[in-house]
Amino acid sequence: MDEEDYILIENFSQFYLRPIYLFKNSNHIFDNEVAISEILASYKIIDDSKEIKNYSFVDSQSDLFVQASDIFVGLMGKLANYINTSLREKIISDFDSLSEKQLNNIDALINLIDKSNNKNVAFLHSIDSYEELTKMNLIHEIRNRNHA
Repeated sequence: MDEEDYILIENFSQFYLRPIYLFKNSNHIFDNEVAISEILASYKIIDDSKEIKNYSFVDSQSDLFVQASDIFVGLMGKLANYINTSLREKIISDFDSLSEKQLNNIDALINLIDKSNNKNVAFLHSIDSYEELTKMNLIHEIRNRNHA
């Protein structure tokens, strides 16, 4: 209501703000995004009358950690895209046809996701629908069944 038509998300600043205020005692280093840095600069984030200024933007070309993060985020994006565009039957069929090396790789990724979730549920942030979340659970079930 009272929003501009045909605009689902105006910008992605909320995805940057979330870790800043949620993990206020951490330092957050983001890849240079001029539009986002300008939006964040317009906010004054206050906690207990103290301003939180725990983030910076860097050029990923000069920061290996941001480059490594980009690779991981890209991998997670590919997984999310696969889950969002695949029917449950296709996921089952695809996993039945994976090589041992491919299964080991998907297990390593799933283990990393699970380890992160077990450490702190706030590390993972999903805006996926229930259907997509159940498909990720399906992948867990397939892999757990093969390890039993």
